[in-house]
Amino acid sequence: MNYQSIQLPIPNKKGLKLATEIYKPESPGQLPAVLIFHGFTGYKEGVDLVDIADKLARNGIVAVRFTASGFGNSEGTLEGDYRLSNHRKDAECVYEYVGKLPYIDTARLGVYGHSMGGKLAVLFCYDHASVKALCIVSAPVTFFGTSYGAIEDKWRERGYFQKVSGRDGSTIRVPYEYLVDADSPRHDVLEAARHVANPYALVIAGESDTEVPWQETKKLYESLHCPKEFLLMGELDHPYKRNPKLIPLVHKPVIRFFTKYL
Repeated sequence: MNYQSIQLPIPNKKGLKLATEIYKPESPGQLPAVLIFHGFTGYKEGVDLVDIADKLARNGIVAVRFTASGFGNSEGTLEGDYRLSNHRKDAECVYEYVGKLPYIDTARLGVYGHSMGGKLAVLFCYDHASVKALCIVSAPVTFFGTSYGAIEDKWRERGYFQKVSGRDGSTIRVPYEYLVDADSPRHDVLEAARHVANPYALVIAGESDTEVPWQETKKLYESLHCPKEFLLMGELDHPYKRNPKLIPLVHKPVIRFFTKYL
């Protein structure tokens, strides 16, 4: 199925414009939709997220990608705006905006997230019991349960975590406040998962993931109280988008899941 790509600057509660892209299938009437959440230092242009959006739209599902405030083409700064709390609020603003579009059926809404985007997806389902389908890939419970836990002391001492962005090759410094905020009690994702009872859920983890151990993601799966399926992939590592062979391996069950339940 063909689709139209619509790029929008959606304002968040602070008035910052969020770089957003909607893939609208060329089909009449109201359509199901999936909100796609990127992970830590991720962005909507990630090849994995673009591929998922493309395949969803070709299967008649509206796909919505956006970048959190303070990163990528979205307004704001890393120092002042890049926080999971703000990403969570940004997701609300995008949801409120697209929910008013005449071609979207909000009764058939799904959410997808990779890594920290997966944690955000569970929190979003906690906030919105109407979500019908939830899919997460390699999602952590806390930063301390990931490979970043080993550098937490240095991160705190320096005040920032420095890395080269996969988006444009620039050097970025993520403030320590991001970690503190992400692991705060208000984002207790296991507690949130225990109250997620309505959607169908697909949880995917990788045995080759050295950044977010698969056992960490399975904790989320075990806490969910909804109809669910756990898929453990031996070859799946965390940055699987760098491997063209892994992308279809992961995305085939994802698209099949959303097509079935939306």
